[in-house]
Amino acid sequence: MALLCAADLALMPAAVQAQAPREAAMEPPAATEAPEPPPEVATPPSSEAPQAVPDQAAALVHFREGKQHYNERRYAEAAEAFSRSLEAAWSINAAYNKALSLDRASDLVGALEAYRDYLGRAETQDQHRATALERSEQLRERLGEVLLQVDSPEAIKEIRINGEVVDKAAFPRLTLPGSLEVEFVGEAPGQRKNVRADVRAGGTVTIVFPGFVRPEVRPAGPPKAPGTAVAPGESRLKGLRAGFWTTTSLALAGGATVAILGSRVLVARDRARAGCEGVVCEEGEKEGLYRTFWSLQKATNVAIAVSAAVGVAALALGIVLRRERARRPPVSTRAGLRWLGSAVELTF
Repeated sequence: MALLCAADLALMPAAVQAQAPREAAMEPPAATEAPEPPPEVATPPSSEAPQAVPDQAAALVHFREGKQHYNERRYAEAAEAFSRSLEAAWSINAAYNKALSLDRASDLVGALEAYRDYLGRAETQDQHRATALERSEQLRERLGEVLLQVDSPEAIKEIRINGEVVDKAAFPRLTLPGSLEVEFVGEAPGQRKNVRADVRAGGTVTIVFPGFVRPEVRPAGPPKAPGTAVAPGESRLKGLRAGFWTTTSLALAGGATVAILGSRVLVARDRARAGCEGVVCEEGEKEGLYRTFWSLQKATNVAIAVSAAVGVAALALGIVLRRERARRPPVSTRAGLRWLGSAVELTF
């Protein structure tokens, strides 16, 4: 009997008042002590799948571990310990202390979810219910909520929000305010749909999935009548037109080059003839002047030959283009030629 009385006293709840944090500068309250959870399971076991048997001793060990972490201000570790206590055997005090620890750890989303879990199972006369309800309303004003609306029967293999895989059953989903990049991935290869949404604090946004984009199918054209001659494509006329104006511009540029080189040939010839008249020429000076003249003369002859060949090509293309256009409706073409110093600009 003495041992039983001692055990009952050890498991009695401590008279410590725990409140939700209101300001960052407040002294953190101590986590509430919990009695040993009742032997009954909160949810009756189902006949379809076996339920885990509550481990009351492990739940109490994890609970006291979480309380120690909380009192030492290691709130993230405290929340993990209270979660392990809830997994071993669910208790109302462990649920509230988990929410309190997450709130102190600045995990706003996790804290609000934990407060809601506590409020969903706490009795009306529970001493922490009013504090948890007030704190959950404050957190909801700082967070946004995302809903999912599927308007397509197509199967969705995966949903990613800002690169994180999210289960379809996780909606409605709490999130911090900001932009969301939502990607839907289908089961077929290449099925992807991106949707962007902006979440505001205290607001709710609905992400609508309209379905994956299908490739556009164009109807086939009317069948061609047998025996009808097919006119040459428009690309042929465009190619002839572009070739004619290009060769014409090159021929004009070659003519300008011939004119420039021809003037320099004349100047070099005059210098070679009169370079040493009346004075004594140095050795090789006169030969150098004549070599310059001959080099320019050769370059001029090459430019004349190239310009002539390009001109002949332009003339041939012009004749073909004229015949091609004679068999078609008249098409207006504008071309512009502008000299830019040493270059020629041709525009259509």
